[in-house]
Amino acid sequence: MSDSTNGVEINSLHEATLEKLPPPSNNSRTNMFAAVIGINEYTEILPLDGAVNDARAVKKFLVDDLHVPLHHIVLLEDGAATRAKILSTLQTHFLDNPDIPDNGKATMVLYFAGHGSRIDAPEAILAPEGRIEMLCPVDYKTKDAAGEEIQAIPDYVLSRFLGEIVEKKSRNIIVILDCCHSGAFCTALCALLDFTTGGMDRDVDKTARSVRSDSYIPVDLDRRIWQDKGGAVPYREKSLSPCVLLAACGADEKAREFTRPDGTVGGRFTSELVPLLQQAPLECITPMELISQAEFKDLPSQNPRCTGSRSNWPFLNGDRRPTGMLLTPQKRLSPTESPNSSQKFRVEVGSLFGVLPGTEFKAYTPNEEYLCTLVAQRVRDDHSILVGKDMNPVDIPRWSRAVVSDWKSPSLRIHIPDDFAHAADLFTVPAGRPQKFVEASTMEDADIMVRSEGDEIVIGFVKSERESRIALPENPTHLPEVVEGVVRFNYFMDCANQIDRIEGVGLEMHQLKGEYPGCKPDPQNGNLIKEGKVQLVSNRDAKYGFTIRNGSSDKVFPYLFYLDPEMYTIEQLFSPAWAPVPLRSGKTVTLGMGSDRAFQFEVPPGKLLSSGYLKLLVTNEYIDLDWMRQDLSPFDPQFQGSGRVRPLQEPLDTLSTSWDAATVELTIIAAGEL
Repeated sequence: MSDSTNGVEINSLHEATLEKLPPPSNNSRTNMFAAVIGINEYTEILPLDGAVNDARAVKKFLVDDLHVPLHHIVLLEDGAATRAKILSTLQTHFLDNPDIPDNGKATMVLYFAGHGSRIDAPEAILAPEGRIEMLCPVDYKTKDAAGEEIQAIPDYVLSRFLGEIVEKKSRNIIVILDCCHSGAFCTALCALLDFTTGGMDRDVDKTARSVRSDSYIPVDLDRRIWQDKGGAVPYREKSLSPCVLLAACGADEKAREFTRPDGTVGGRFTSELVPLLQQAPLECITPMELISQAEFKDLPSQNPRCTGSRSNWPFLNGDRRPTGMLLTPQKRLSPTESPNSSQKFRVEVGSLFGVLPGTEFKAYTPNEEYLCTLVAQRVRDDHSILVGKDMNPVDIPRWSRAVVSDWKSPSLRIHIPDDFAHAADLFTVPAGRPQKFVEASTMEDADIMVRSEGDEIVIGFVKSERESRIALPENPTHLPEVVEGVVRFNYFMDCANQIDRIEGVGLEMHQLKGEYPGCKPDPQNGNLIKEGKVQLVSNRDAKYGFTIRNGSSDKVFPYLFYLDPEMYTIEQLFSPAWAPVPLRSGKTVTLGMGSDRAFQFEVPPGKLLSSGYLKLLVTNEYIDLDWMRQDLSPFDPQFQGSGRVRPLQEPLDTLSTSWDAATVELTIIAAGEL
């Protein structure tokens, strides 16, 4: 990726010194609420054997291991798990529960083991590939008192419930599905986006348990859930996708049951997951890391999945990022064998984040005890292989983590005038922090320049001649963090590829018509993006959505960000991590349509105009770009920046994969100002 601007790559990992995690507390567990559902005894479709056992095992784990109070858990088994009861439980136990503080940090867990189904969507409902995923309650296909057939629970109904829980209660929602093709529910449950890839069901080793259905979902089914509650979400809040989904398998795969050594039947996924949850330090381990540690022997057709925008946040202490990265031994060990520093370890951070061969990492136990220093021996785009720095073997317990301690790379070169009054603030290195900036003696040797003009600080980018003007922080010692955040923002806004491009992938923006879950593009308006720009009139009632269209001949992975040039924030509107399957040639991803609530664009109160930038990046291989986010403004005193800044002449050209980027300028004008 290259352009006329000087690029700066900044790693958003934690500092060289280990941050202290808050100690495990009963509060993080007593502030957990769960709805656990297991169904064997279906009436009109084939029964299952192990779903109830799985549900009971999950409840036992919550009570015995996490010490969640019993009254925080609702267990629905077999006949109790009717359609009406499941929906009312989501309403009363999560949404309307007075014990869950509004806008708090409670963690809510929804576990389901049972059948699922997939049907054609009604014409009025926009759904990916025209299909709807459904969870099957125990009374599915039976008749109600009025003689009407009882339906399954569509994905868009579940997603709307979860969306309301997020808005009212908490973003910490974990959904666990032990059923076939369960990865297909990833967007409806995780990102609330239309990007599904298959159906749901559960299979036993001996007998297929597929639920095939020709049922028709009435358009008005469950309309009461969202009637008169508004269909759009302010664009600044759309990036707060709430859920984490742990799925037994991917699309088009079977989740299998088996007879366990004690003679009982259970799902292989839950039988593997629960022991992992019991062993893992949930205050620092993330769902994505946990799933990567699962071993499903002799199950080539079952690959558990973890998706969702919060899948890289800890199970507990979910309001903060984990410290460092999980160390994964590169050879399989026996249950009694511990790895040591003479072995090789993988960490999920590579050259894209600024790691070079020779970069040093300090390894710590889950209890934050220092173990040894490891060195990057082999570096790829998204991961590195580490070896011990010295030859003395050190036992490294499972779940140990690594933190970068020495980047082995140059600092950002800054030129300042001789009379710059805040040089000491800019170049002083706090104890335990890396040297981010060094002073350049001439403009020609610099990456950026910093100077004062009145009450403002001017940050200039030497190669591009771009300037950013900011107010001097109230606390001048915060200046390095502000400079880093502003530089980082401009780096990502300027990213463009003119070398190894992926031609034919585009972003479209549409004004929508219709109501949830049937919002569709209004054909009278067409694509609102013209020559890389879109201008909107502020209107609370107008609804908008986006389409990412793959017109290339290859599969791609799309990422969409919103960059706010006033606050210097970078918000993520879509990531393939929420639904990690490639976008095939000729296919589209829609945002803000169907079961994904629409976008709403308004100028802030008291302003006549608001502007920002939509940044679409695509790669031909999946790479975790979650680190690009800058959710907190650099002007916020809590903003701490990253552990590392590195200048690049050609931004992101270290990538070995093909990629491309497009930037769209978005302007919102107050009504009457055109």
